[in-house]
Amino acid sequence: MIAFLHGELYGTTENSAIVECAGVGYEAVMPQTDLEKLSTPGEQVMIYTYLNVNENTGVNLFGFLQKEDLRLFKMLITVSGVGPKVAIAILSMMSSAELCRAIFTDNAKAIAKTPGVGPKLVSKVILELKDKIKPEEIVLGAESEEPEKKADSAEAEEAIAGLSALGYARKDAEKAVRKAAREGMSAEDILDAAFRYL
Repeated sequence: MIAFLHGELYGTTENSAIVECAGVGYEAVMPQTDLEKLSTPGEQVMIYTYLNVNENTGVNLFGFLQKEDLRLFKMLITVSGVGPKVAIAILSMMSSAELCRAIFTDNAKAIAKTPGVGPKLVSKVILELKDKIKPEEIVLGAESEEPEKKADSAEAEEAIAGLSALGYARKDAEKAVRKAAREGMSAEDILDAAFRYL
């Protein structure tokens, strides 16, 4: 079991970070929100990890900058139908605090904004994890709410696709759209606003 990686950031890909530890490069799949914070190759990083072994997908390492994110990731993958990639996708759309609050308050709509996560799966996540959320995590969730809500994922995804078609790297497009998108905006509005961040 690899509990964490502590070493030099070699670089990042669209969905992972490569960290050099004692001359060995380890690649860890990470949430987009964490990858956005790892922008400088050569910096020293600490990534908490989970090693997943699956007969279909092989051996994969998943990483997080915060222990709490790793704890929630482990909780999510205990839910039938939620694999590591789906758990990463959920944690890419919302912070740990926001996810805890959404689960505790039965806010299925917030979790369902994750691409590929349907209502039935969201219901299972809430049902199976609600009793495992700590009271302090609910408070954190309340404090972390943003004054402006993000746009629906379908509109944001359409804007990302538009930027990708124009030649922008998906990682850069996602970062720009995440900063620009707000609830009620059309894909065209998001696209126009995202250009300011590119």
